[in-house]
Amino acid sequence: MTDLGRFSRSFVLSLTLVAGTVAPALAQGPVVQAVLFYSPTCPHCHRVINEHLPVIFQRYGGDPIVTFDANRALHDVSNGQLEILLVDISKMEGYPLYAASTQKYRIPRERQGVPRMIVGDNVLVGSIEIPTLLPRLIDRALAGESIGWPEIDGLPRALTLIPGRPLADSEPGTDTLAAAEPAEEDEPVAENRAATETETTPAEPAAVPAAPVAEPTTETAPGPSATDSDASAVAPAAEEIATPDDPSAAAVDSVAPILPASRPSVLELYRRDPVGNSMSVLVLIYMIVSLAALAVISRQPPVPGRFNIAVPVIAVIGIAVAAYLTYVESTGAAAVCGPVGDCNTVQQSEYALLFGVLPVGAVGLAGYVAIIGAWIVTRIDSGPAADWAKIAILVMTVFGTLFSVYLTFLEPFVIGATCAWCLTSAVAITLLMLLSARPALESWVRVRPR
Repeated sequence: MTDLGRFSRSFVLSLTLVAGTVAPALAQGPVVQAVLFYSPTCPHCHRVINEHLPVIFQRYGGDPIVTFDANRALHDVSNGQLEILLVDISKMEGYPLYAASTQKYRIPRERQGVPRMIVGDNVLVGSIEIPTLLPRLIDRALAGESIGWPEIDGLPRALTLIPGRPLADSEPGTDTLAAAEPAEEDEPVAENRAATETETTPAEPAAVPAAPVAEPTTETAPGPSATDSDASAVAPAAEEIATPDDPSAAAVDSVAPILPASRPSVLELYRRDPVGNSMSVLVLIYMIVSLAALAVISRQPPVPGRFNIAVPVIAVIGIAVAAYLTYVESTGAAAVCGPVGDCNTVQQSEYALLFGVLPVGAVGLAGYVAIIGAWIVTRIDSGPAADWAKIAILVMTVFGTLFSVYLTFLEPFVIGATCAWCLTSAVAITLLMLLSARPALESWVRVRPR
């Protein structure tokens, strides 16, 4: 270890001893150890990691240090008192842990999604539930027994893949880890309770200090009531955090920089849910073929046609689906998914909001309501107003189908998950487009300028 490294470490430890918060925890080991599953495309995950967790770390032990594995799928965030393992489920190294936690805790489909935090035997889901319930669980641990790593298959091995992570002296398994990662002469090496296996990663990534953490998400989970006042805390201004002796370590004021900037490959995303994503591809093909058929019909001589009762029936189905999606997207509530796909991952992605503000479901809801209104005009009027209403229905359904093509493409190839509700809406709007084609084209011949 260089003289500069020794000085930096001594300086940081001195400050910590003066503060009187982190040092006692380091001697005893983390009071609470938890696992947080997230996805880089999930805005709720970013909210938990970059707004709520910093506040919680500041309250319980101070600013943490972050270490991560070579593939940046696993990030250990610890201040000696509170330790949280961030697991990126979009990575091949992270998703098996997510699946194992689902099986271990028998998490129902309506609560399957990210962000998901496992604290002891408690499962917290969402950007409201996590920041609301986590502080109370920590308070209980401080008043009683510590909460160790949850019993998730593969977790002990995963922890050994993070070289340089701060370990607690009270944790078993020191000898194994010490042999794999020799410590500097004057740098104490602590032990890892969960690291019971001997496999380690040869390349040691840079350790990065993490930032303050903020609040939780929605849904009720086993554990304390979601009325904890700690959830109302406001994230303090982030301060630069001292780093370990790794020369490549850098101080940051947020956990955000450690979130993977690189995305998984299209094939990796598709393989996460081959059945659901295959359905998305089939619906995508159906919509593209329907648009091509519309182009062919538009070039042929107009054929008399009129709307039948199927139009309002399908539109009403679309209204019901769009209204439910609007509720889920605007409230952050967990969606009730069917046997195929992962609606919650889709609804918690950044693509669930148009321009980051307007729920996509609300756009569909407004469109279906407008289609019903135009259809009513075609029933009560037989003149130019009816013709323009038919044309308006075709224009709205073509736009809706094109927008649905874009959204459906995102599911298997960008998000890596499929929403059955979204596919239902995509099929409905495409059917409406096909049903409105001939009546609208016939009306256009009558009203177009000569």
